[in-house]
Amino acid sequence: MSDRVLSVALTAEGTVRELPLPHIAFFFITFGLFLAALGATWSFRNTAYKLQAPRGAQPDTHREAIEPPGAHH
Repeated sequence: MSDRVLSVALTAEGTVRELPLPHIAFFFITFGLFLAALGATWSFRNTAYKLQAPRGAQPDTHREAIEPPGAHH
C-alpha cells in the first residue's frame, strides 16, 4: 500500500495548478473591494451628528433622573 501512495505522490508532484489570473490581478481586485468598503464607510461620517435633535430642544434628562419633576418646589 505504501508503494501505491508513493507512486501517486510522485505523479501528483509534476502537476501544477495554474491560477486563472496573475497574482497582481488578485491584489488589484482585493484593493478595489477594500476601497469600495472604505468609501461606503466614509459616506456615513457625521451622520449621527446630522440626525440628532438640536441641543435647545432636548429636555434636561439628567436633572429629571436625579430629582423627579416637581420635587424642587
